[in-house]
Amino acid sequence: MASDHQTSIDNAPKTIELDESEYFADPPELGQITIIPEVRKCNIVHFKNRFNASEKGIYEEELKLRQSSATQRAKSRGRTVEPANELTTRKVRVGKSDSKILARIRIQSPALLLILSKVMKESWGGRPRTFLRPFRALISWHSQVLEVLRDLKAKWDHPEGKPEPARTPVSLDESESQAKTSLDDSPEALAELRCYVKFMTREIMPLYRRFEKLDETSNAKIRFQDLWWLFRVGEIVYRPCGTGADKEVDNLALGNRHWRVYGTRSSWPKYRMGAFDDHQNYKSEDSGGLASFGLHVYCIDYTGEEYCVVTETFEIQPYQSERPINSLKLFPQRFLSNHEEKLRASVEFGKMFQRSLDIKRASYNWWTTILDPRGEPTTDAEGHILQRPEYVDSEVIVDFAEAFQACPSWKPVPSILKPEEPSPSTTFDDFYINWWSDSDRSSLLSETTEIIVLWSGVTTRERNKNVLEDKFLVSVRENDKNNVLTTAKYIRECDMPLLPARIFAYILRDRKFAQLDVQRLNPVKVSNDVFDCLKIPDHHKDIIQSLVEDHFMKKAENKKDGVDRLSLDWIKGKGKGLFILLHGVPGVGKTATAEAVAQASGKPLFAITCGDLGLTPSEMESGLQRIFRLANTWDCVLLLDEVDTFFSQRAKGDATLTKNVLVSVFLRVLEYYDGLLFLTTNRPGALDEAFKSRIHLTLYYPPLSYHQTIDIWRLNIDRLRKVERERCENHGHELLQINEQEIMRFAKEKFNQNRSKFRWNGRQIRNAFQIASSLAHFDGRKDGIQPRLTVDHFKMIHMVTEDFDMFLQEAKGKTDGELAFDRGDRADHWGDEGKVEVYEPPPSPGGTIRRASLKPQSPFPQSPFPQSQQRGPFRNATQSGGDF
Repeated sequence: MASDHQTSIDNAPKTIELDESEYFADPPELGQITIIPEVRKCNIVHFKNRFNASEKGIYEEELKLRQSSATQRAKSRGRTVEPANELTTRKVRVGKSDSKILARIRIQSPALLLILSKVMKESWGGRPRTFLRPFRALISWHSQVLEVLRDLKAKWDHPEGKPEPARTPVSLDESESQAKTSLDDSPEALAELRCYVKFMTREIMPLYRRFEKLDETSNAKIRFQDLWWLFRVGEIVYRPCGTGADKEVDNLALGNRHWRVYGTRSSWPKYRMGAFDDHQNYKSEDSGGLASFGLHVYCIDYTGEEYCVVTETFEIQPYQSERPINSLKLFPQRFLSNHEEKLRASVEFGKMFQRSLDIKRASYNWWTTILDPRGEPTTDAEGHILQRPEYVDSEVIVDFAEAFQACPSWKPVPSILKPEEPSPSTTFDDFYINWWSDSDRSSLLSETTEIIVLWSGVTTRERNKNVLEDKFLVSVRENDKNNVLTTAKYIRECDMPLLPARIFAYILRDRKFAQLDVQRLNPVKVSNDVFDCLKIPDHHKDIIQSLVEDHFMKKAENKKDGVDRLSLDWIKGKGKGLFILLHGVPGVGKTATAEAVAQASGKPLFAITCGDLGLTPSEMESGLQRIFRLANTWDCVLLLDEVDTFFSQRAKGDATLTKNVLVSVFLRVLEYYDGLLFLTTNRPGALDEAFKSRIHLTLYYPPLSYHQTIDIWRLNIDRLRKVERERCENHGHELLQINEQEIMRFAKEKFNQNRSKFRWNGRQIRNAFQIASSLAHFDGRKDGIQPRLTVDHFKMIHMVTEDFDMFLQEAKGKTDGELAFDRGDRADHWGDEGKVEVYEPPPSPGGTIRRASLKPQSPFPQSPFPQSQQRGPFRNATQSGGDF
């Protein structure tokens, strides 16, 4: 054995097919040798040198070898040259240290080598073998060696006497086959094996087991050469994400943090010495290289159909001295601070991942992720590397299969881990054993080559054992063989930390796929009164509710039994959709109607604009087909806002040819869509006449009436109170006081004063509340008092908006409604001729409305649908709604 002082570590030599007879020469005259069963420790100088005159007795156990010629040395060195594709290495120098470590073990006993070769299923000759730290082969086969020792003790360990400590001299010239007949089965072999086992038990096995029971409280450190002692195959390891202070920050789910080891790969150093210095000590040559330590690990991912194994190899680059274990690129999970708590949390995150695949629809309010499970940057659908995360506040649809279709590079590459054949490896050390004429090193008599046992299939044995025993790996392998999907039932509790920290989802607001942090997914909020909060005519609600419920009921029946039922359209595949056009002035609830329908029916709202469809006919056709397919797959309520932007009336002439084609494409694709589609416009007169026959229901939204306006004001006051209470509870803000009575009096006065010219619509009322509440908070902070919302805040906002409206009227000569009428786009006065609504302030709180109708007309007949006492109300409401 050797204690490592000042050495230079070089690359692992290239494995070669060993022919011992070519590479060994006889040392100076030593004659026969005597085997002494004992362990000698020495430094690297004595390990690599023989001083015959003074140390013949110490090294009598060395074999007699033939003299090595210069040609043989050159041949040896030539055959150990590394190939061009050898692992990249990093130069490392091990300096002087007061602490001594076991660096190499050379076994010279032919009997012991024969025993080890049989145990390791090798075909070694009788030449000495050297094993390098961390002594994988000796440690891995130690239990089998103990069994051999028990057998030899049962046969040769007699109480009345002990075997002689020294073996009868053996000549190297005798036949090897004759020597092997009893070499490993004799009292002498027992003595030598006892010596070996004692040494392994006391010196080596404790090194191997030193990290087994340690955790983060130990503050343990480790040398690079000893990493194999730290990592156990089958153990979960932790990979810190980020750098520096960000390592433990739960930010942006930077790749998978937990992996399971299924194999390792160690580097193998060469000790290379230079010439002598003035004091006859070795000088190190330029630093050699040392290959990195490889950890073969796997995590579990989802392909869109099934769970799969994703493998990766992480490299720990060589480093000097010792390092804290938890500073490594990867380390066993138990060395993580609060490891038990964090492991439980990772199990829960794994369960969240599984639930997200079943729930599909969720709410997300956090950043996107930009790294894959390996920690590598990902690309978008166009192949551009994602440079920075984006903030998302939207409903999302979790769908791996559709995400992978849109961006194939995101799809994980599954691996099927199978057993492999072991590949034992032996090589030569470039640094020879030197035979000197005397202790002063007057003359170099000879050089002999040292045989290095790199490994005896240890890594492959460890890997195969894990591959055959890991239940998830076995399930994946068997399911692949039998063409069966690997579903959630094959994942155990202990596998949960291996599931990814990210999911793939479609962001409905941004209309694109993205990677999201699974921890930030939230269920969609529940609200049962969202449709009642919608301030539109009751007959509008009844018609929409009846049609929508019937549509989703028929669609569910078709999905349930897969039967393609008859429809009123003679052409198969046509006429199964429901298309509703909502038209009227801005801010009266058209878009809010579609949002309320989606929330009340428990369906996602998929809102698109004409800009999402492209500018050319081909882009529009592919865009429409893609969006219609996604909306139908996810059972969405599809909303196409401001439909008049593209689909205005067709006209003659080359200049309008492209526009005419766009309208034609949309009409053709629309006929085969079998989902629910809302279309909104404030320019119904601009739409092409072919839309009339494609639309199942057209509803007109007139300007807000007095009752609708007052209801919207009250609704916004109630909503603001809820928002302020939540801010007060969650963030400690001062609670906003609202002077409701004077605000409502202002709302009624302004409705009457403005007549229909500059009245606020629903969206403007909502915006006014947002601005007024901000002004109230600002005044409260400025004066150091509790914030209070008063009518003065609304008067200030009304003055500003009215000035702008008057400016536009002066610039254009007419109001927006009058201009729309002149263009033939809209008739805001339709149905209101002769109707006057007047607010009379009552003597006491409250008020009455006097309606004078000189020419009473109604654009809609009396609703044929009965008015229930409690409206609403679609079945299975699942999400809170908003107002205008």
